[in-house]
Amino acid sequence: MNTNLSAEKAPATAPGPAAAPRAALLAEVVGYAGGALVIVAGLYLAGELWPDIPTGAALALAAVACAALGAAGVALSTPGSPPARRLRSVLWLLSTASLAAFMGILGNQVWQLSPADTTMAAAAAAGVYGAAQWWRTRAVLQHLAVFASAAVLVGTAVAQLGPGLGNWALGLGIWTLSALWGGAVSRGYLLPRGAGFFAAGFGLLVGIQFAMDVPAGHLLALATVAGLLAGGVLLREVWLAGLGAVGVLLVVPQTAERYLPESAAAPLAVFVTGAVLVGSAVWLAKRRAQSR
Repeated sequence: MNTNLSAEKAPATAPGPAAAPRAALLAEVVGYAGGALVIVAGLYLAGELWPDIPTGAALALAAVACAALGAAGVALSTPGSPPARRLRSVLWLLSTASLAAFMGILGNQVWQLSPADTTMAAAAAAGVYGAAQWWRTRAVLQHLAVFASAAVLVGTAVAQLGPGLGNWALGLGIWTLSALWGGAVSRGYLLPRGAGFFAAGFGLLVGIQFAMDVPAGHLLALATVAGLLAGGVLLREVWLAGLGAVGVLLVVPQTAERYLPESAAAPLAVFVTGAVLVGSAVWLAKRRAQSR
């Protein structure tokens, strides 16, 4: 008797995706809790038990936290383990924050820098450190940390270079950085794309909030919101479309209040804008459904 099954009779069962082991998930949760406790304990020691903490001791605490959290993340470089990758990303983010704290203490209390110069030194160090981590992992948190550091650095530098220009110059600097960031993301230079578009869109909204101190800033804000909505549709990026909707809520009422004060035209303009957006959403949804 031939007991061999032919290829046609063999059951064609594809293995399903392997679920993450409970031990890995438990390690991830324990790691989150441990990292949070390190930060909380350091803050408590510095603020409650040791209110007059010497500069050397504060620097040592920040340095130890940075090194320990960074080393723990390196030890978790396990390919193919999503919980380990997520935990590593969180630990490295905490390590980056510890480095920023270290540089802040060093610049303020040792180098006697001004608050702005201390902020730029901390942002630059955190940005370089985070960029090295992002280059190795392309992780979401490291991407966002690098962008945040760059935005703080650019905003502070612009405020220092042009102190008499006002908030609009600071906003224009952050807006320019965010626009360039979004362009690099769309070309595939900065991954992952979702995190990159979220960071760029969020930065654009922050930038236009500062830029709206001047009349031209309102035009830039309206164009930015329209660009976010259009980009979300054309690129099929939910983050861009969602941030564009948030931008509408932020920009349209402020612009209407500025140019149509104490008038029924202001709320009417907001109502009409909302109705147009809702109608556009319904039209786009129907068109997409018909194209399937």
